[in-house]
Amino acid sequence: MWKPIPEKILRSTAEVKVCTGINVYQQQTYETYTVQHVHLQPTSEVRKSTDNTDQQLKSLLFVDVRHSTPALDWEALFLRAQANGGDMRVIVRGVEYTVLTVDALWDGTDHLHHYEVGLK
Repeated sequence: MWKPIPEKILRSTAEVKVCTGINVYQQQTYETYTVQHVHLQPTSEVRKSTDNTDQQLKSLLFVDVRHSTPALDWEALFLRAQANGGDMRVIVRGVEYTVLTVDALWDGTDHLHHYEVGLK
C-alpha cells in the first residue's frame, strides 16, 4: 500500500465551485465546497481534455484521499458540472482556475490514493 501524500505539503485550502445549472440570464450557478489540506503545484504540462483536445495546464491540484477534507468524489463532481452545462472551478490562494481534467490515481492494492486535478 502506498503512503499518503505527506501532510506537511498539504497546506492549502481550495474553494471548489461545481456548476448546478444555467440561470435565466445564461449564467452558471454553482454549489461551493471548501476542501482543506490540498497541494497546488505549478506546471506547464499538456494533457488531453474530456473533449480529446490538447490543453496546457497552469497548475495541478493534489487531493489526498486520507488527509484532504472533506472527502469528495472529484470525478463525479466534474462530470456533474459538465452534465449541468457548465464547468468546475477551483480557487486556491486567491487565484481562480478552471478544472480541465480529473485523474483518480490508485495504489497497488486497488484503493484510491489521490486525485490530480488539472487546472487552467
